[in-house]
Amino acid sequence: MGKPVRNRRGATKLGEKLGERLRSIRQQKGWSLETLAERAGMHVTYLSSIERGYRNPTLNVIGTLAQALDLSLSELFDGVDKGGGR
Repeated sequence: MGKPVRNRRGATKLGEKLGERLRSIRQQKGWSLETLAERAGMHVTYLSSIERGYRNPTLNVIGTLAQALDLSLSELFDGVDKGGGR
């Protein structure tokens, strides 16, 4: 298995897709970045950087976000790995 391909910001394709998924779910709920950040107990700029694919969150952070969104981990990752996660 080769190294994950990273974009110019250092994020992996999987990280970018997770960020897109988080943003999509948040917007479907009609929540602002501030609302989700508050529910998850994290700073809004950190959450924004995850959504934009600038950060690769730890599993604990991902779990916290799933809980804040009232989702299971599998629901959060639904479709994220489609189309090549590297």
